[in-house]
Amino acid sequence: MMHSNCAWSASEVAMTEELAEMLVENVWFCCSAFRVAGHSDYVWLNDATSEDGAQEYAVGRIGPEQSQLTQIESITFSWCTAEKAEQYIRSTRDGHDDNNEWARHVTATIQTAEEHGRCPLCA
Repeated sequence: MMHSNCAWSASEVAMTEELAEMLVENVWFCCSAFRVAGHSDYVWLNDATSEDGAQEYAVGRIGPEQSQLTQIESITFSWCTAEKAEQYIRSTRDGHDDNNEWARHVTATIQTAEEHGRCPLCA
């Protein structure tokens, strides 16, 4: 994860297919993060260097405390089809990435939209 001093605003998406489409077809603020309903222990954090660049996402598994995050994957959704993105999201959501050998604990501030408000990245 490149951005360790960012606060992300996490939105919940109803379905895996919806998230895949959103991440492939749109450019999001660098402080955007997403969760799939019913799988709130996983989060996709925008890790792009700018809105003009490739949409890279750090994929994390949240521990017992919201701030305890293990990065388990990194995906460049700009290079994916919606179908491939859905496969990646579903694989993570189903726990297949939990034990990646390169997984590492990271510090992340994940907020609701209300807590986040506006920051320099989304202003």
